[in-house]
Amino acid sequence: MRSRHLTLALFALTISAIILTTGCGQEETPTTTPAPTRPSQAATTIPTATQPPETPTTIPTATQPPETPTTIPTATQPPETPTTQPTTSLSTYDSPAYGIRIKYPAEWTKQEQVMGAVVVFLAPTEGPSDIFQENVNIIVQDLSAQPMTLDEYTELGLGQIEQFITDANILDSTTATLAGIPGGRLVYTGKQGQYDLKWMQVWTIKNDKAYVISYTAEIGRYSAFLETVEEMIDSFEIT
Repeated sequence: MRSRHLTLALFALTISAIILTTGCGQEETPTTTPAPTRPSQAATTIPTATQPPETPTTIPTATQPPETPTTIPTATQPPETPTTQPTTSLSTYDSPAYGIRIKYPAEWTKQEQVMGAVVVFLAPTEGPSDIFQENVNIIVQDLSAQPMTLDEYTELGLGQIEQFITDANILDSTTATLAGIPGGRLVYTGKQGQYDLKWMQVWTIKNDKAYVISYTAEIGRYSAFLETVEEMIDSFEIT
């Protein structure tokens, strides 16, 4: 019976992984970084010594002009373009019913009570062909009927992901902190239908409740919103 309860409870990790994975993003165009152009080096000409007319008795020593130091001009590099994402205004989502608070970009769309999630935040689309929206969702799960440790939750969650996510490939599994509480962190890839996706999930347990934050993105777009998502996770509070 205990095994059954644990499996049902941990199904929240899998649910949070498959929320809003329908749609297909715009195919990412590989970014080609142009090779830096090296400034052409000016040819250094060594002046030829001029000899005076030869006399029958003495061979004079050639007189060379004073050597002028050869200076190789230093290439002037343009200022480095920051790679960080532009600063955006943040809104605050507060749910007294679930006891959570988190900041999110104001231009993202907020949807509540979606497929078992307390809230889902959807990134803006980049055009008509971008019909997959990278998203962050939060699940709060009551574990009071079958309390468990963080290690139990993590171990069984890993097993479920490998069971329910096609071609699941765990890239990173480590400890983390969520809302100042020790937790777990998982990064993995897999397929949902025809889409190749990448997930990052962070979770913790407090007072017999599991708090799970999941970021879902197409593999090619995962890095585009990663900094923003990490800021969202850092702002998360259990009230």
